[in-house]
Amino acid sequence: MRLAGAAFLLSIGCTSGDAPMMSNDRDCTATLTTSGSFVPDPAATPPTDSTGCWPAGMWTFSAAVADNNCSTAPKPEAMYQFKGTQTTDMNGDPIVDTFTYVNDPTNPRVIVKVSEGGSGLCEGELSIYSADGKTVWLLKPELNADNTITGDGEYGQYSTDQWPY
Repeated sequence: MRLAGAAFLLSIGCTSGDAPMMSNDRDCTATLTTSGSFVPDPAATPPTDSTGCWPAGMWTFSAAVADNNCSTAPKPEAMYQFKGTQTTDMNGDPIVDTFTYVNDPTNPRVIVKVSEGGSGLCEGELSIYSADGKTVWLLKPELNADNTITGDGEYGQYSTDQWPY
């Protein structure tokens, strides 16, 4: 099985690797649910030996607060979008190596990544940090076989900067 590759550009608001776990100086938190749809890029074709996660296309989903202990409930954006773009590796094989946060592609404090797994074919992770790093949205949309998106997430307010880079 071949996994879709993932590389990100910090200059467009994305980066590679895992964000570290949030610290314990959390002032409040909310749990979230996500739902939406995925539109595959018809021009992006997985390698012939690929199965499972192929995240090339547009991920569009909303988030809703399921539980909250903040004095003011967080207000998610009406819609979140990120796009997986296919390129080729040094051998000419297709890979999905760029994810762009469509809502604000120049935001330097956004991390977008996708991996195989979760309860769907692919599990995305969209982490959005405020300018001071004290407010964090961690959204985990999961792509299902019928191109629907379900999943969960977390919102947190902290007393210190959580930005990992």
